[in-house]
Amino acid sequence: MPKKKREMQYRYYEMPEDSFVLPLMGQTWVRKYGDGIDYLHFHNYMEIGICHEGTGEMLFEDKAYHFEPGCFTIIPPNYPHTTNSEPGTLGFWEYLFVDCEGLINCIFEKKEDSARAAVEELYRRPYFFEKGQGEALKNDIMTVFREQKERKHLFKQKSDAFLIDLLTEVIRMNESDTEVKREDSPLVKDEVGDMERLMPALSHIKTHYMDEIYIGELADLCALSETHFRRLFNENIHLSPLEYVNSIRIHEACRELRTTDKPIRTVAFETGFTSISTFQRNFFKFVGMPTHEWRNHPENYEYKLQQYKISTYEGW
Repeated sequence: MPKKKREMQYRYYEMPEDSFVLPLMGQTWVRKYGDGIDYLHFHNYMEIGICHEGTGEMLFEDKAYHFEPGCFTIIPPNYPHTTNSEPGTLGFWEYLFVDCEGLINCIFEKKEDSARAAVEELYRRPYFFEKGQGEALKNDIMTVFREQKERKHLFKQKSDAFLIDLLTEVIRMNESDTEVKREDSPLVKDEVGDMERLMPALSHIKTHYMDEIYIGELADLCALSETHFRRLFNENIHLSPLEYVNSIRIHEACRELRTTDKPIRTVAFETGFTSISTFQRNFFKFVGMPTHEWRNHPENYEYKLQQYKISTYEGW
């Protein structure tokens, strides 16, 4: 079994304006995957990846899966993973980062409870599809890539339609796999491990970061004791629960500061911080500069957030 890596990187992507999908495509993604990288990472959006060339290992937490051309992955936000090419070889993957909450809200409109339940089901676990598995889903993915590349009239609308079809099927798979263990499942329930147990807490934090959040409440959502929850969280996310909550709040604050003229004090309180000093301290920790300086120089926004590396947390 591969050794669990001791560092984690939070890779933050900003969704294009008026879009639910960020495509990462083309020859720039022909590369040595994992070259010089000895840590896992996670994203703020769902990652859908498809392998066109090369072989190697895909790591979900501490479990490895062999990848080859024709396989693809569907990985929810906040799920630690990485891709490693065979030594000395190149791989070619293309990716879609998807704003699932935005798409799901379009489906359910004003039915907030139904939308929230659908998102939680959608984020229940990652999927690794071997070559030949999930062909209907793969066709949806390839259609979205084609629409994003050709950019014909109404390409955004067609992309959204196929993404909705894909997300709906993933929700159905999660529901059926929860009811009974499927031997043909791309990634069966017993293999998922600790991260699936933490998903209810991660989903709750993502949708309630602006509220006061209690550790006991998060532990209850995961059906764990508070002590067990803290241990699993630290071992798998490599942050304490409070540090993770603050990281989500800071990223949302960055978005607000970049896209609105709201006063810094207002942004701090709206993103869940109870004091300006706590907000400013956490902002500097994650972004590397004071809020006023960053707001005046937003060109560093994406780079600084993507490069923020989270070191292993050594205590509670």
